Amino acid sequence: MSIAVICTGTELLKGSAVNTNLAYLGKELAACGLPPALEITVGDHASELIQAIGDALEVADTLIISGGLGPTTDDLTLDTVARFFDRKLLENAELKDKVQTFWNFHHPGRCPKTQFRQARVPEDGFFMPNPVGSASGIGFETFFGGKMRKLFLLPGPPHEFEPMVKASLLPKLLEAHPQKLITAGFLCCAGESMVFNPVEKALTGFPVEVACAAGAGGTRIFLSGNTQEVVDEALIIARNALDCPTLPAGEFDMAEYLIKLLKERNMTVSCAESCTGGLVANRFVTLPGASAVFKGSITAYANEVKSSVLNVPQDILDNYGAVSSQCSEAMVKGCAALMKTDCAVSTTGIAGPDGGTPEKPVGLVYVSACVNGVTLTEELRLRGGRRAIRERAVEKALTLLYTLLTRTE
Repeated sequence: MSIAVICTGTELLKGSAVNTNLAYLGKELAACGLPPALEITVGDHASELIQAIGDALEVADTLIISGGLGPTTDDLTLDTVARFFDRKLLENAELKDKVQTFWNFHHPGRCPKTQFRQARVPEDGFFMPNPVGSASGIGFETFFGGKMRKLFLLPGPPHEFEPMVKASLLPKLLEAHPQKLITAGFLCCAGESMVFNPVEKALTGFPVEVACAAGAGGTRIFLSGNTQEVVDEALIIARNALDCPTLPAGEFDMAEYLIKLLKERNMTVSCAESCTGGLVANRFVTLPGASAVFKGSITAYANEVKSSVLNVPQDILDNYGAVSSQCSEAMVKGCAALMKTDCAVSTTGIAGPDGGTPEKPVGLVYVSACVNGVTLTEELRLRGGRRAIRERAVEKALTLLYTLLTRTE
């Protein structure tokens, strides 16, 4: 099975919305051993979608399309796909009742006829339930271009798209393709250039495919093979080949894994942030289960807050400055004491675009971690714009905490 993905939405092309659907779907498909061969993003125009479908079918026999299933005039996906494959659209009584019920729950008055556009299914097709929205997923098979093709249409809003991928799409794909590759991986806290070559060299001659995906938190390594035993052995070889912090197999997000680890050890964490201004806290609190381990955060941007709230000694600020290893260490100790947590992290630095000096340039950041009174501080020289520097500082701080936790097991 070869898979292509088309994401629709003019807002994706204009940059006013981030295509999180592709990131989520790609990760889920890769974990099932079914990575997509192609992805195309198009605007809300029928001509663009028709062109994209034709291009996608040149390389794939299974096509997944997200977006454009709602009741508004720019929701063109279902009609365009039906026209492309010459399929009739028939109103489904069960879906019509569902659309009516959804409208009545959220709105007063009579349901507009346009809403019932979401109750149509291609002839000989099927629908996939949407537990949180009015637009159901649609699927059908058709013979086109000398091959049998599978089509899956899913709503675009991520809070609808993601649960439907898990509950409906993946089971249907796996049912159709049981002889799949086994794919597994882990997060390595280093850049792709430092990761790929050692792993590839260590696995020379081994029957697995190696793929890497770099991000602010490090590099995600994926290994694919024909059997679970082969992949499990390759994971051990790959992790042993790396001289940098790595998460266990199956773990790809540092904050998520830290929550698990701290829960297991019955430990708590807090953070003191200057240049990252709450981004470390955000990495924790956006994840379920954070309340079990995360107590809170101090955004100590001004020096007077560092001294009065976190008890950073004034002589450190006078002699070394706020952007210094001494200040970072004092911040993390003060935070752990103030919040009464077992662990803490701190960040202080110059994110730019101005504020740098020859001695302390833009991108100079200090991060610290503290575990039961033991501290570790790292000086970073980060590149990129203000946003990139702050995001990388966050991930470096989390990695430092992980490093310290593994040392103090």
